[in-house]
Amino acid sequence: MKRVAWVTFVFLSLAAPAMAQTPEDLANDISNKINSPFCPGVTLHDCPSPSALDMRDRIEGYARQGMDESAIMERLEAEYGPSIRAEPSSEGAGILVWLLPSVAVLAGGVLAWMLVRRWTSSRRPQQSQSPQTTVELSASERQRLDAELGRLRKES
Repeated sequence: MKRVAWVTFVFLSLAAPAMAQTPEDLANDISNKINSPFCPGVTLHDCPSPSALDMRDRIEGYARQGMDESAIMERLEAEYGPSIRAEPSSEGAGILVWLLPSVAVLAGGVLAWMLVRRWTSSRRPQQSQSPQTTVELSASERQRLDAELGRLRKES
């Protein structure tokens, strides 16, 4: 019973700050997730222009009015277009931006595995697939083989 109480306490302690997000925190999170229309290539959070500061204040005002993150993002996207989002959408063509790196890493891993397998198998001596078999030689073949082996031994 004590263990259940302890786990519940830890869970609520960790979850409480996430549930009690202030408007300032929400505005800060959103400003990290959108591109600044005033500073190209920079998020709104990192843009030093006065216009960016005004926009951050406006986002904080939306949060004070009770709007959640998705509603604020939709409003900003309606005003500035889909390029306002710093992260690509996880729907439609934006899904490719998320999937292509994973596919490339997977393909590279398969290629590396195939190359390592090929390299290690070429360095290993080839083993015969079947066990040794005995060959029956006729008497004349046996005499010829003995004569050839004797001649080779004399030459060495």
